[in-house]
Amino acid sequence: MFAVFCMLSGMAQEYLTGFNAGVQQKKTQKSRTEAVATLPFFDDFTNPGFYPDETKWQSRNVLVNTGFPKMPINHGAATLDVVDEFGIIYSNGSSNPFIADSLLSVRIRLDSVGNRALTPDDSLYFSFYYQPGGFGDSPDREDSLVLMFGYGYDQLQDSVTVRLTGWKQMWSAGGEDFESFVDSLRPGEYFKKVMIPIVDSCFFVEDFYVLFFNYGTLPSTMYPNDRSNMDMWNIDFVRLDMNRSIEDDTYPIVGLTNYAPSFLKRYETMPYKHFIENPINEINNIFDMYLTNMDVNAHEIRYSCEVEDNNSGWHYSYTGNPFIIDQYSTTGVVRDSISMDNFIYPYNLPVDTTSFTIRHYVEVIDEHSGEVSGDSIVRHQEFTDYFAYDDGTPEMGYGLSGNGYNYFAVQFKVSQLDTLKGVRMLFNRTFNDANYNFFDIVVWRDNNGKPGQEMYVLENQRPKWNDTTLYQFSEYLFDEIVKVNSVFYVGICQHYSKSINIGFDSSVDKHQYTFYEVGEGWKNSAFPGSLMLRPVMGKNPDITGNNNNEGDNKTIELYPVPTRDRVSIEGVEGSECKEIFIFDLAGRLVKKYSYTKELNVSDLESGMYMLRVVRTNGKSDTSKLMISK
Repeated sequence: MFAVFCMLSGMAQEYLTGFNAGVQQKKTQKSRTEAVATLPFFDDFTNPGFYPDETKWQSRNVLVNTGFPKMPINHGAATLDVVDEFGIIYSNGSSNPFIADSLLSVRIRLDSVGNRALTPDDSLYFSFYYQPGGFGDSPDREDSLVLMFGYGYDQLQDSVTVRLTGWKQMWSAGGEDFESFVDSLRPGEYFKKVMIPIVDSCFFVEDFYVLFFNYGTLPSTMYPNDRSNMDMWNIDFVRLDMNRSIEDDTYPIVGLTNYAPSFLKRYETMPYKHFIENPINEINNIFDMYLTNMDVNAHEIRYSCEVEDNNSGWHYSYTGNPFIIDQYSTTGVVRDSISMDNFIYPYNLPVDTTSFTIRHYVEVIDEHSGEVSGDSIVRHQEFTDYFAYDDGTPEMGYGLSGNGYNYFAVQFKVSQLDTLKGVRMLFNRTFNDANYNFFDIVVWRDNNGKPGQEMYVLENQRPKWNDTTLYQFSEYLFDEIVKVNSVFYVGICQHYSKSINIGFDSSVDKHQYTFYEVGEGWKNSAFPGSLMLRPVMGKNPDITGNNNNEGDNKTIELYPVPTRDRVSIEGVEGSECKEIFIFDLAGRLVKKYSYTKELNVSDLESGMYMLRVVRTNGKSDTSKLMISK
């Protein structure tokens, strides 16, 4: 049997139970120095890092992220699940509902605003949006998400006045699979809004608290190796303010939702040396952006994008055409299709690795531009020493079960002969680390689009985890250098029938490159997503040996780059040049010239070529030539 185990879920039904654990009753002296918030209290969880904003929340075990939520109100949400801040399953986990994550606010002043007292007449409402599952595992019928309000009160104990915190449950929702949840919403919506009036006089005190927590379950019917992170709830757009009504579902912001897209077609990350071999084929400059207008009015907006090389200062900018976006209450999430036809990362940088910062913006440009906020999201594009299909967040866990040894493999493709020195992988923590089993790391040659002959095996490895850093990949270095060319595969041979539970990125679907074998031949994975397995490349092997006839490859320059029909050559004179050749990337000669300052290449198709100048002294210089029509 083959499965992504964290995708298992039960039938959805509501399950409620009393609050009796998880948050200790607060007991403090009258004078306090803890963090305090005032109205309005608002958080859309767009702060950087994995953890909630400490000026608003006391908790660190809830994950702030863009990976688990699917189409949040704007990018980012807080995810409650069954692991702590370091991804470790809670020790109280069981097959019975147990309190797992909690999100507790700092102290909020509800006794007064400005110089006057707050009362129920001020029409205070607390609102938020929630979503079960998303890209993660949907909570089962036994699971639930609970909201409680806390309030401070004085009590005399042993002749000393102490401040205690009482709690009242205000709302809860039972576990439900994501698809059924979305089907119950209006088209374009992926989150459900909850509005709660604050009318009880006990809440109008100087220390008011908001607490979310979830009940999770670790199914007893699963293999112990697969009892990992599950039962996800996503929370977004938390707001507490006065002068609201039950119909108040607006906020003056036009936001960008979902995650920022990759500007590479196949990979999320790849080595720069492989990108520059064929950048036109690697680049992704047609993509979708998703927006939400939370304001009460429709607005004219404009999308723009900026890309900057973090090392050289190279810069690119794009501005789209303005358009009108209706209110979220009417249309939900809106898609904007972007085509940056002239964008390409620079492919002539004198570096082995580099990185780019990509900033996406949405701006309100009508007469309300000073009243309604726009939004921005940032993505960092790395060109480094590994290939990756995943974005770094394991929304699921992946594994195999079957008789005997079981294999899974991921396909990669290099544009030139290279060396493979190891692999980085991210393994999920399971309850009591039950997946700490042996496996082999295997490299295969290609066999007509599937893994073929084994090239290398690193035997008897075990999962590695980092107990202090969330989502830390572990590196397994090979004991010999493995040469790879064109298509190759890297994967695992499980020694046991039980899963080792490797991280699975369900938000980036590259399942066409994932294969498995459980005794019936290699098959393509049926589950949308990407395995969190990254081959690490070494230095290029010496393919040609020491060729003393080569120049330094930097003495000639071509312009314009790219070109449509003609290219000029700088750095060689007619008296020095014997011949000029143009080769395709397969090494085939496609054009031959006698010396001329400007070459006519109008008959060549778009793509990357190699232009070689052979000098009269026998030496040669080679430079990349890109043609774009």
